[in-house]
Amino acid sequence: MEGLKWNHRLRLATITTATVSIALASVFFLVVFFLSEQALNRRFIDLENSVKRISTEWKPVEPLIEVVEDFPGIEVAIYKPDGKLVASSTVKVPSLVNGRSKRNQELKFGMATGSNIYVGVSSWTETEAGLTQLTWVLVFLWLPLTLLTAAVSWYGGGLILKPVKELVASAEKLSGTKEGEALTTTDNAEIASLAHSLNQLIKRVRISASLQEQFASDAAHELRTPLALMRTRIEGNLIRTRTLEEHVDSQTAVLSQIERLTSIVERLLQSARHLEQQPEVIQLDEAVQSAVDDWIELREFPKKRIRLTLHQCLTRILPEEVAIVIRNIIDNSFASAPIDSIIVVTLEVLGKSAKLSVQDEGPGVPIHEANLVFERFYRMSEEMGRSGGGAGIGLSVVRRIVTERGGTVQFVECSHGAKIEVQLPVIART
Repeated sequence: MEGLKWNHRLRLATITTATVSIALASVFFLVVFFLSEQALNRRFIDLENSVKRISTEWKPVEPLIEVVEDFPGIEVAIYKPDGKLVASSTVKVPSLVNGRSKRNQELKFGMATGSNIYVGVSSWTETEAGLTQLTWVLVFLWLPLTLLTAAVSWYGGGLILKPVKELVASAEKLSGTKEGEALTTTDNAEIASLAHSLNQLIKRVRISASLQEQFASDAAHELRTPLALMRTRIEGNLIRTRTLEEHVDSQTAVLSQIERLTSIVERLLQSARHLEQQPEVIQLDEAVQSAVDDWIELREFPKKRIRLTLHQCLTRILPEEVAIVIRNIIDNSFASAPIDSIIVVTLEVLGKSAKLSVQDEGPGVPIHEANLVFERFYRMSEEMGRSGGGAGIGLSVVRRIVTERGGTVQFVECSHGAKIEVQLPVIART
């Protein structure tokens, strides 16, 4: 992994350095080329102007060398159109040309004026030496600039990859950290966005893993007892011959444990269920009415023992979640309330909250247990009505659902029995 990180840095530095060095070399070459062309063109123009002036100032009776003395650095020869030399300002007579010509280190220009052809010669050696010197200066300048680019790109690559290295180091430590830990980086740009996205993904994975772990733990904890009782009953039936009544009693006991298992599994699934983020707005009173009716039918409970008082209101929650809340709260009241007692379910609006309360006529809940009963697997003492063997999960499911929907749930004091009150935010009608 370390080699891979250095390799990316080396690649970045190499590509940057190569690009800059090629660009510098190209720029320097173009600079020398254009300066050379401009110097050559300027020298030819000066040579042409000088030859033109000499052609107008020279008289056949005058020595040509005296006229050329006014034009330093230039030698001139005069020819007839047939190539016969008329005059020359130098011993080394330049050859006859017409127009511009550059050969070796000489610049030549020839032009016809009257009956003569004037040929001027100028040396290119000094100018070319200056251009060569400039070329070497640029070459020596190119090398340190390339090395400087390599150093800057190497350093810059380290700065660019530093947030990535921090992210990798944070990820390597993440597996052994606590639940709240997340990926961290000092970057405030793209890497920060990547870290945020990865943290959201990690959060979802953690939630999923937590739900799975929670479900497995709950299942192992809650299913062990009823399964053991069922096994004992069945093994007892196989050990010796039983009478018909004993078989009926045994099968009834097994059926009771199966019903208990069904209830436990249902609550485990509710407990492991992950809530949607933004449910639709529903008519809460209608959802409560439907949930109570379903509970009465499921438990074959006398309808006259449920006293409903519902007021219309809107809130943001799933109807299925309302059914879970109602079922678990009324199950709690049903388990603790005396036979033939009344369970009162009330829904009213108080300001910006919908208050749903369920009150029974049971022994009530001690003050020191009012908050504990919402913890997972907490059971009240048998004398408080929990001899039925509840799983201790239902009210914790209620609290989780209500809390995630922005509400609260608690036991409130009342004159007799126990009263659970749920408050949810009310959505104003439009």
